Amino acid sequence: MTLPIDSLAVVLPRYGRSLGGGAEALTKALVEQIAPQCSRSRRLRRLEIWTTCAIDHRTWENHFRPGSTLEEGILVRRFPVDPRNLDVFIRAELAMRDSRPLTVEEQLDWMANSVNSSALYAHIAKHGKEFDALLFAPYLFATTFWGSQIYPDRSVIIPCLHNEHYAYQDIIRVMLREVQGLIFNAHAEQDLCRELCGETVAAKGVVVGMGFEQPTLALDEDAGAKLRAKYKLDTPYLLYSGRKETGKNLDLLINAFERFECDCADTLQLVLIGSGEVHFRDALPSNVRDFGFVSEEEKRLLMRGALALVQPSVNESFSIVLMESWLEGAPSIVHAQCAVTRQHVVESGGGLYFSDESELHEIMRLLLGAPELRDHLGASGREHVKRVYDWEAVIDRLCEAFRHFKLGRTQATEE
Repeated sequence: MTLPIDSLAVVLPRYGRSLGGGAEALTKALVEQIAPQCSRSRRLRRLEIWTTCAIDHRTWENHFRPGSTLEEGILVRRFPVDPRNLDVFIRAELAMRDSRPLTVEEQLDWMANSVNSSALYAHIAKHGKEFDALLFAPYLFATTFWGSQIYPDRSVIIPCLHNEHYAYQDIIRVMLREVQGLIFNAHAEQDLCRELCGETVAAKGVVVGMGFEQPTLALDEDAGAKLRAKYKLDTPYLLYSGRKETGKNLDLLINAFERFECDCADTLQLVLIGSGEVHFRDALPSNVRDFGFVSEEEKRLLMRGALALVQPSVNESFSIVLMESWLEGAPSIVHAQCAVTRQHVVESGGGLYFSDESELHEIMRLLLGAPELRDHLGASGREHVKRVYDWEAVIDRLCEAFRHFKLGRTQATEE
C-alpha cells in the first residue's frame, strides 16, 4: 500500500528534539517514517515542517532564528511568534478552568492571544497550494486553528483531543467540522469527537496512532545493577515518567503514595523522571524520589526494572510512555477516567486501572505480592505494541487515512 499523496507540509507550534510535548513527538515520529530520505517505499516526494521559533510552550518566546534549516534530512521552516496580550489570554483560561461560558467573541480573543505567527500564516497562504495536504497538530493551539482555515479543503488535523474544557468551546467544534480530515490516536479519542461534534465530524477521522520499533540496542546485562547502585534503588519501585504537573495528576499520585499503608509499604518507592520540577509541594515524601531528566538508556532501564509504570493523567489522547514501558516488559497502572489509556490497558491486558486512591492502593498491594502477575501483564503489553503499533501497521493505517480524506492525487483522479 502506498501513500496517495506526493507532498505534505506539517504545521506545528514548535518542533525539535526533546521538547517534552506528546503531540509534537508523535507527529515528528510519524512524519519521519514517510520522509523523502526514509527507506520505506511509501515515502513522500516532498515534506516540509512549518513551525514557530518557540521552544517553551509556557512562554512561547522566540528561541530559534527565523529561516530554514535541514534537520535529520527534513526541511524545517521557522517563523517568529507574534506579540500577545497575556491578560486577555489568562482571563479566558481562568474562565474555562472555572467552567464559566465564553462568548464566541471571547473564544476568538483567547485564540488570537495564543501562540500565533502572522509570518507563518502568510507562508501558508502563499505556498499551501503547492502541497497535496497540510497536516496540523494538535487541536489546542492557534497555529492549528488559524492555519487550518486558510485552505480547509486540504487541511488535516491530528487533534490529540482530550476531555477537557478547551475541547468544549464552539470555535474548536467549528474548526474540526471545517477541515478535510482528522487523524485520531485511539478509538476512544474518536468517540470523544463523536460526543462533542457529532457523527458527521467523527466519521471524517481515521484512527492511526504512533508506531514503535523494538529497541535496536540491547542493554548491558550489568547495566540494571549499575543503575540501581547509582540511584540506591534497593527496593521495588513504581515509576512515573512525564511532565511534573498537577495537570498530569502527579499530585494525586504523590499524595496517594504518601498515604499508602501496607505490611511491606516501607519497601516500596515512587521514582519520578521527566522534565520540570515538583513545584506544587514544599517537599517530597521520603519514599518519593525525583531523578529529573534521564538519558534514553536510563529511562529504558528504569522502566524494565519497575514494578509498574503509573500513568495517572486523565487527559491523554495516546500516551507514548505506556507503549515505551510495555516494550520494556513493565505493566501499566492508569486512571479509569482516562478513556484512552483505560482502553489501551483493557485491549492489551497489559495493566490495571484505578478510580480512586483506595483502588490504587489495592493495585499496589496486589503487584507487590504477585511478581508473576507483574511479568504476565508486562508481557501482554509488549505483544500488544508489537502487534498493533508496529510501524508497518501504523503506516498502512496512515495510507488508508489519506485515501479516506480524498486529498492530493486521489482527489484529482476522481475529479
